Amino acid sequence: MDTEKIDHYFAVEYIQETDHDTLNLTEFKLHLQKLKEVVKTLTIEQFKDMLIDEQQQTIFLRYDVRVEKKDSSKGNIEVYAIFKFNESGKVTSCRELTKAYHHDVQGLANI
Repeated sequence: MDTEKIDHYFAVEYIQETDHDTLNLTEFKLHLQKLKEVVKTLTIEQFKDMLIDEQQQTIFLRYDVRVEKKDSSKGNIEVYAIFKFNESGKVTSCRELTKAYHHDVQGLANI
């Protein structure tokens, strides 16, 4: 993700909860910077599940992320995420649970 565009897509009050760790928007930006330091590529080929609730302005997604780190180690992470949007269409929150299927990518969601 181009970190320069975060403010275009995410609300100022954005909160992310990943595996029970909570980040505000500033902390989320720092998390993305740390990921960029260790990750070469993140790939999502398709969403396995997508449920949209227009009244609640939420989207539930289940997907796998293929990770290649700069040290050439690779692995997959399964993600379950609920995104909430405001009236302007910006993301206000993300609650996600992750499961790393390879030792080399464990803990990436929380760096």
